[in-house]
Amino acid sequence: MATVLKVLLTERHLKNHPDFLAAYDRCAARLDPPIPPGHGPAKAQYYQWLSGRMIGLPRDYHCRVLEKMFPGWTVEGLFQIASSSPGPGRPYPADAADVDVVLEAFFGAETVTGEALLVHPSFALTDPVDDGRPAGFARRHLFGTKDGAPGPRRAPETRVVLESDLRGLLYVFDLLRRHTRFPIRIRGDREVVALDDRPFISFGLGGNDCVRRYAETAERPLFTVVDRGTGDGFSPRRVELRDGRRFDAHGAADIGIIARVRPSPDLHPGRYWVYCGGLGRRGTAGAGRYLADNWRPLQRSVGDHDFVAVVGLDKHSDGAKGMEHLLIDSAE
Repeated sequence: MATVLKVLLTERHLKNHPDFLAAYDRCAARLDPPIPPGHGPAKAQYYQWLSGRMIGLPRDYHCRVLEKMFPGWTVEGLFQIASSSPGPGRPYPADAADVDVVLEAFFGAETVTGEALLVHPSFALTDPVDDGRPAGFARRHLFGTKDGAPGPRRAPETRVVLESDLRGLLYVFDLLRRHTRFPIRIRGDREVVALDDRPFISFGLGGNDCVRRYAETAERPLFTVVDRGTGDGFSPRRVELRDGRRFDAHGAADIGIIARVRPSPDLHPGRYWVYCGGLGRRGTAGAGRYLADNWRPLQRSVGDHDFVAVVGLDKHSDGAKGMEHLLIDSAE
C-alpha cells in the first residue's frame, strides 16, 4: 500500500532516491532558517517513508521540508495510505486532490516546490522622432541643460504591458490562486531571461524575450514566432510549428497558442517553460482563459510530453471556439 507521499512523488516524476534528495535540498534551502544540503533521508529511510510502515513521524526538520515541498498537505496527510480516509489540508482521493495533483503534473515539480513565476513582456513608450531605428524599440533620449550647456542625461523610461497579455496572465493567476498554495510572482521577461535558471509561465508572443530564448536554445523547437515591427512594439505575424503547420494573424479570427516544453529534460526533468500567447487582439487573453478552463483535459491528452496547442477564439470575446490543432512531442 503506497503512501500519499509516494503517489505525489510519482506525479512529479521523482521516482528514485537521488531525484528526491535534489528536490528536498531545494526546498530545505528556502526555509527560514534554511537547512543546508545533505540532511535528506538515507536511502533506507526514504523507502520506509513510501512503504506505509512508518511508526510515528520523521524528525521535525524533515516535517518542515516535506510541508514546504507539498503546500496544502500536513505531514500526517502525506504519510497516510493513499486509499485511506481524507486527511487535513487536502482530501484524498476526492476531486479537490485530483485538481492539485493534475496541476502539479501540468506545471512541473520545480514550480510546485518553489513558486509560480508568471512572466509578461513590457514595451517602452517611444517618441515619434525618426532616429533611424525600427519603430517600437526603446530609444535612449538625451537632453541638454536649459542653458544649452552640455550635460546629456537619460529620460525616465515608461514601460507598458499589453492589455491582452495582462488579461491572459490574470486568468491563470486566478486558477493558481484558487487551486494551490504555493507563492505566485509576476515578473518582466527581461528579468527572467537574465536569470535563466527557473520554470515560468510566459504570456504574450510578440516582443517576448522568453519566446526568443526558447527559439534560440532549443535544438528543434516545437514552435517559432515571426514578428513584425509596429508602432507600439512587436506584434506576432505568424506562428510556425515543427510539423509544418502555419497560423497567420488575419481579420477572420484570433488564435490562441499554449505550449509547454522542458528546456533541459535530462538535467532538470521537473522544469517546464509554459507559453501562453496568441495572434490577434484577443489572442493571449483567449489562450489564458482556455488554459484556465481546460487544463485538466489538456493534461490528460498530453501526459508528460512537450506540446503546443492551437485554439480558435471568438472574435468578440476571450472565449474559445475549440482546439484547432494539437502537436505532441512523442520523440522525447
